[in-house]
Amino acid sequence: MTILLRFLSLGRGNRGFTLVELLVVIAIIGVLAAIIVPSTFRAVEKAKISRVVADVRAIKAAGYAYYADTGDWPKAGQESYDPGSDDDYGFLYFMQADGSNGWNGPYLEKPPGATPWGGHYRYWKGKISGTVYDAAGNPIAVNNTKCAVVTIGGFPDRGIRDAVDRRIRESVGYSYVGEENGTYYISVIIWMEGL
Repeated sequence: MTILLRFLSLGRGNRGFTLVELLVVIAIIGVLAAIIVPSTFRAVEKAKISRVVADVRAIKAAGYAYYADTGDWPKAGQESYDPGSDDDYGFLYFMQADGSNGWNGPYLEKPPGATPWGGHYRYWKGKISGTVYDAAGNPIAVNNTKCAVVTIGGFPDRGIRDAVDRRIRESVGYSYVGEENGTYYISVIIWMEGL
């Protein structure tokens, strides 16, 4: 009896996998990959969105700390919608004294840098006219209203931008969205006169 078992186990051990067995294993791996890969991409996008929301919250908190010390919002080296890299995309006076009474910074250790999609955060002050949206998505008309804004640029498509915008409005504040030269942006109002 033992010899027969040894003979059967030797015969089975020398035999390789059949083509059917290999195809079944490949099919199982394919099904698992089809289930796991999309959820992995969703998790990566959610992490990017969370990072942007955290960055904007930190910028807003730094702006409020500046305001508490000086009674005004940080100056932007270039008071325009699209400050360039010469003044750290508008964040220069979050990190360097600007001559304001009570300045007790730095309020940010370094500029926020690039967004997860390769765009830039830009801080600017100015007056806006148009429509901004609150957390519920309700439109609010503004006309020549003073504000401090962080613009988040470089979104690859409208869907990602809109998903980030919803999270921003829910947890940070008012915003408006746009598209320029094929790239999408969000402008987050961190302070607005009258609101």
